[in-house]
Amino acid sequence: MKKETVAVIMFWLFVVGSSYFWNMTDDRIDNKRLAFEISRAFFQQVLITRAWNAMQGGVYVPISKNVYPNPYLEDPLRDLSTDKNIDLTKINPAYMTRQIAEIASRNENGIQFHITSLKPIRPENRPSDWEKQWLESFEAGAKEQGDFFIHNSKNGFRYMAPLTVEESCLKCHAKQGYRKGDIRGGISVTLPNFSEAMNTSLLFGYSIAALVGLVFIVIGGNLLDKKRVLLVEANSSLKTEIEEHQQTIIQLKEANAQVKQLSGIIPICMHCKEIRDDKGYWNKLEKFICSHSEAQFSHGICPKCLEKYYPEYCESTKQNK
Repeated sequence: MKKETVAVIMFWLFVVGSSYFWNMTDDRIDNKRLAFEISRAFFQQVLITRAWNAMQGGVYVPISKNVYPNPYLEDPLRDLSTDKNIDLTKINPAYMTRQIAEIASRNENGIQFHITSLKPIRPENRPSDWEKQWLESFEAGAKEQGDFFIHNSKNGFRYMAPLTVEESCLKCHAKQGYRKGDIRGGISVTLPNFSEAMNTSLLFGYSIAALVGLVFIVIGGNLLDKKRVLLVEANSSLKTEIEEHQQTIIQLKEANAQVKQLSGIIPICMHCKEIRDDKGYWNKLEKFICSHSEAQFSHGICPKCLEKYYPEYCESTKQNK
């Protein structure tokens, strides 16, 4: 694979990865905001239910195996009997909240909540480690807390907000030194199966986009490589033709140079007709021309020389005519 193709692949993966990271971050922010909104709404519903109970001064319900008198409620009117011999017990806001929480805990996939305090009257209401840390933060001024968690391979979101001491709370907690408006404790809310991570469909979509992009890059890279090979071959062929033309030009220059050797002023003897070469030697006319051109000589005799050097032959020729 060419370096250019590898560079494009790395750039594409960087773009897709950056976009995925950006969307994953936004998704986590949205998930956390949604988890807070759901938890706050549930917490407010619990507060409204407690406020209704407190407004009634507590609610009397029949005593049964599931509902028994609250041993921590100091109220002379805690237990009553009707004229039909039905035994009733008063359910105050804290007792009601605990009973509803116990019912909710039976559904493992449903929303769970827990009423707790740093100074619980009922030992079972003592806080867990993370609840204790958040309760301490409420006393330091925090308004709410929430985060995602993983426990026993299960995802979830936990939330907690403080409970302040109301007038109805003083019947049980005044002896602990609490006054109205103090931070009495808190209610934690747990949303099971609520993950901070981005949904798998979006991850799958980014994976498909990355794969499709890689396929196009590889195919495009191969096509470019083939075009590059064709261009190299064409360039090599053109280079060969240029070299051949250059050789032809050189040969033409050499031929032209040879032709030019017979041009210009040639020193020749006025008597014997020998020609002087560049080195100063005198050569026969035939030798000089043969060495400086491709001309070849064929010897003969002209009529003047024939009459001069062979007069007898000329006379016999005339008589025969």
